[in-house]
This record gives sequence, C-alpha cells and structure tokens, in this order.
Amino acid sequence: MTEKNIASFLDRIGLVVIGAGASTFYYYLEKSVASGQSLGSFVTIALILIISIFTQLLINNINRSREALRESNETLEQKVILRTRELRESEVKYRTIFENTGAATVIIEKDLTISLANSVFVAFSGYSRGEIESKKSFLEFLDKTSHRTVLDNEGALNIDNNLECVFFDRERIRKDILLTIAGIPATDKSLASLTDITELKMAEKQIMHQAFHDTLTNLPNRTLLIEHLRMAIKRSKRRDDYHFAVLYLDIDRFKLVNDSLGHSAGDNLLTAFADRLKTSLRDIDTLARLGGDEFVILLEDIQNSSYASMVAERLQQELKRPFIVKGKEVFAPASFGVVENTDDYDLPEDILRDADSAMYHAKEKGRSQFKIFDKKLHEKALHLLQRETDLRKAIHHKTFENHYQPIVSLKTKEIVGFEALIRWNHPQLGLIYPGSFISIAEETGLIIPITRLMVEKACRDLKAWHEKDQSLHRLTMNVNISSRHFLLPSLLNDIKEVLQKINLKPEHLKLEITETALMEDVEDTIRLVQRMKDCGLQIVIDDFGTGYSSLSYLQRLPIDTLKVDRSFVSRIQDAPDGNRNIVEAIISLAHRLDMIVVAEGVETLEQYTILLDMNCHFGQGYLFSKPLTGAAVDSLIDEMLQFSKENPGRHYPLMKAISN
Repeated sequence: MTEKNIASFLDRIGLVVIGAGASTFYYYLEKSVASGQSLGSFVTIALILIISIFTQLLINNINRSREALRESNETLEQKVILRTRELRESEVKYRTIFENTGAATVIIEKDLTISLANSVFVAFSGYSRGEIESKKSFLEFLDKTSHRTVLDNEGALNIDNNLECVFFDRERIRKDILLTIAGIPATDKSLASLTDITELKMAEKQIMHQAFHDTLTNLPNRTLLIEHLRMAIKRSKRRDDYHFAVLYLDIDRFKLVNDSLGHSAGDNLLTAFADRLKTSLRDIDTLARLGGDEFVILLEDIQNSSYASMVAERLQQELKRPFIVKGKEVFAPASFGVVENTDDYDLPEDILRDADSAMYHAKEKGRSQFKIFDKKLHEKALHLLQRETDLRKAIHHKTFENHYQPIVSLKTKEIVGFEALIRWNHPQLGLIYPGSFISIAEETGLIIPITRLMVEKACRDLKAWHEKDQSLHRLTMNVNISSRHFLLPSLLNDIKEVLQKINLKPEHLKLEITETALMEDVEDTIRLVQRMKDCGLQIVIDDFGTGYSSLSYLQRLPIDTLKVDRSFVSRIQDAPDGNRNIVEAIISLAHRLDMIVVAEGVETLEQYTILLDMNCHFGQGYLFSKPLTGAAVDSLIDEMLQFSKENPGRHYPLMKAISN
C-alpha cells in the first residue's frame, strides 16, 4: 500500500473515532442530565474531544500539504526529466550539425585555443582530435600574414567577418580558405568555419588567364596588350629616357594553308609561328595574338627608334626558314607594320591602328616586307575611310551614272554595241572616274551593289535604244564584272533577275572579266562560265595579254571574245615592230579558237589601218568616240537613224577620218 493510501485510510479511521466519541459523549451527557449526575467529567471529555477534532483537522491539513508537495515534486521531476531529454536532444542535434556542416568547424576559446573541432577540421588539418582540442591555438594553422587579417588591434578575433586566409595542414601543404568567425552568445567563445577555396582560387586564376590570353598560343590577347600599351604610354610620359615601339604583323597567304592542309594544320602553324617569334624576342618584350593570323609585338625600353626596324629585319630572316606542319614543309613569311615614334600617342588603340595601316601598306607593296608608319599613311587611311562612307551614301542615293563607249566594226565602221563605263557623280568632287574608287569598292565589298546598279542601268538604256528602231536590235552591251564579284554564287541569279525585269534577251549582254580573274580558280570558272553560256550570256576576256593564261584552260573555256589591252595597241606602230607581233599573235589566237577579237584604245588612223590589216574584228577608242553620257548616246542614235533615212545602204560616219 502506498503512502498516499495509508494516509487516506488513517484519516478515515480518525473521523470514525471522533464521530463515535461525539455520539458516546452526547449519549452519556443526556443520561447524566436526566439522572442529575455531576458534569465535570463530561467537560473533560468534551475538551478531549475538541482537541481530538482539532488534531484531526491539523493532520488532515498536513496530509493535504504533503499530497500537494508530493504532486509538485512529481511535476518538477517530470519537468526535469523532460528538460534533460530536450537538452540531450538539443546537444545531439547541434553536435550533429557541428559535425556535418560540410565545412571544417572549430570552437575557439578566448585565449584562441581550439576547445572543440569537428571531424572535417580534423581531417582537413591532418592531426588527430586529441592533438588539437585544448592543445593547439587556432593561429598555429594560419600563416603570419593571415594573423593580421584574423586578429583585431587588441589581439582578439575579428567577429562576424568573412576572411580569405592561408591555411597549412600537418604536412605544411598550403590551402586557400574562406574563414567565417562568429561569436557564441552569452560566452567568450567563438565559432570558426573554414571552407577550402583552393580549387575556386585556381579556377579564378584560370578564368583570369583565359580572359587575357589567347587559348591557342597562350599569348596575351588584345585586352592584355592594350593594358601593356597603356602602361608603356604612361611610362614614356613620366620618363624621358623610356621609349617603346610596336610591330604589327600578319602571315602572308595564311588562308592558303587552311584551305590546302586544313584548319588543324593552320592552328599548328600559328603555334609554331608564335613560338619562333617569342624565342627571337627579349623577356621584357610582349608578343600578343589579336586573332586569326595577326600578331603584335611591343618592344619596351629601347634605346633608339631604329631598334624596331632592326628587330623587324631579324624576324623577317627567321621566318624565311620553313615550318614543319603535319610532316610537310610550310613557309610562312609575314608583312610587318612598324610604329617607331610613339612619343606623341595618348591611346593604345591609335598605335595599333597606325601599325595595322603600315602593315597593310607592306602587303600592298608586295608582302614579306615591313613598312614604317608615317602621317601620310594615316592621311591615306582617313581618305579611304571617307571614300568608303561616301560610296555607301552614293549606293543609297544612286548617284552613279554610266557613260558608254561605242564598239565599232573595223571593216564596216558601224556601231555594233557599247561598253558601259561607270562614273561617280560626287556631290562635292564632281565626276569621279572608276580608277579612283573601284579598288576601294572591291576591298570593302561595295563593288557588288555598285555593279548591280551599273548593270541594271546599262540594260535599261540598251532596251530603250532597241525600242527606237528595229534596226538597233543588233546592238549589244558590255559590262565589267570585278574579280571579287565574278565567283559569287549570286552573280548569275542577279543578272538573270535584271534581264527578266527589263525584258532584255541574254544574248544582248556581254560580261567582261579580266584574264586574272578567270584564271584564279580555273575549274570553278569553267563551270560558272558554262552556266552563263547556257543562259545565253556572252563572255569577254578583258585586257587580254596582261595576265597569265594557260592555253589549255583557255581552250576549255567557252569564251566569245578577246579584248586586246590598250597597252599593246598604243605601241603597235612603234619602230621597228613595237608590240605589233604580240597583237598579231593575239588576233591569230582568237581566230584559231573561233573567238571574236576587239582592240581597245584605238586612237590613231595608223593603228586602225594596222588592226584592219591583221583582220581584227572590232575596235573602240578615241578615234571613234570618247565615252558618252546616256543623253549623248540618245542624240547619236537619233542622228544615225536620220542618216539611214537620208542615205539608204550607207553606214553612219562615226569618224570622218575613216569614213568612205
């Protein structure tokens, strides 16, 4: 029986005894009063009874207090048990978190001793837990430079900071870490978390390296070169004895290597090219690759400006030796542009611009050489830029016009057709001849839209002349096609579209193409010319004799006409024979290949007579007519028609000196 049950049982017994005593007392009291007995003993009994009652009441109160205390103790005990369990669970939870954060974590005492370390830190450090906890200072794991970062001015830990530090493990292997330190509330302890960022730092370095270096050659790229140039400019402004120079170089005919051996071979050549250049330079010089096959050399701290020219000459000699690419000998000469006097420059981009300009000048002069930049080259570049801008505006506003030079039958002296010669009607400079802008148009690709405009205008004018009279339907139109435009797949479609648009028959249009352009890619040319012929177009080789033609290829090409260059015709009558034998050979060749032959630049009656004796079919030149505007041709045709009406059977006397 429990203590609680015993106390309850005794309380009930006491109450029974008191009740029985009170009943007995009342019984005897009544009996005594009735019999007249003395009440003294009853008073004593009453007092005893009262005392017993109060005693019982006190006992009951004590028992109730004891019960309340017992229940309170039981509640408190339960709370203590529950709190202890919660604390134990909390400790387990936080220790689990401490152990499994994934980061190396330690608790550091006020004196910087490590009092607790998780397993990650233990593994990270290379020590055992027993060698670390309460035995090692946290600073022992950091280099001295990091001490200044971790500690404040009073030698305590910098709380609530993310710090980059250098950590050393037991084997003294360096590791870059990100250190986070936080104070533990209501204590003088700190919690430090370490994250290994060694790989991240290496990745950052790699990214930085890639951002400033060429991936193929590992040389500095444009961005890093610009920075080096900027520093060189600053040094030259501060120091009178500091000078630098820049070389801009480009591999000649690099595209040929890519096209013939493949791009991987081209990459191998670029790498070998860079290595050879680098070994020929000083350690303080910078070799950078700008992209493609373009490289720049920054020569720093040179004694005099002529040093750059000397380096360029030496590198030219080095590049004369062949490279071995995929088991084959490959030669990679280069053109250099040199900026020697850099004192007047403020911007790196300006130096590169001028060095690039000098390099292109070297290429124009025959490649495999170097040119030193001067202001004239810059002025030329500005002029070309302005011309390009003006050409683009001219295309947009269609400010080009055609002049037409008659092509004449040498035998009958009648006009058989015209050659369209483009002119640029510049708003400020007036009429500009093609020699001043065609090369720019070809270089910039603007020759294509310009040619389209010229061909369409020429075809429209020819169609208008045809419509004047049935007898004029025999007239043809020659148009010049540049080498840049000739092999484009779009050329034939563009011409067919123009002819269809104007409703002009293809046989009335003759395409003049230079001998050099035809021979550039012979197999492709043969296929293209055949397609043109299949469409009804006529093909003319312009300036024949000035280039190089293989007779075997010439025989395979379905060419209609050869035009003898004016340089041969102009000296045809010079003593003893001049170019007479050459012209005669060309005319004879044309006859044998069943081609029509046209002589250009016929200016004298003597030239005309000689060409006629050689059985040259046609001619054009100032002897017959200079190039005429469209309006002048309109007037000429009207005169021709009027002459034919008035003189049936006779040809219009285009030049009285050779008229019948």
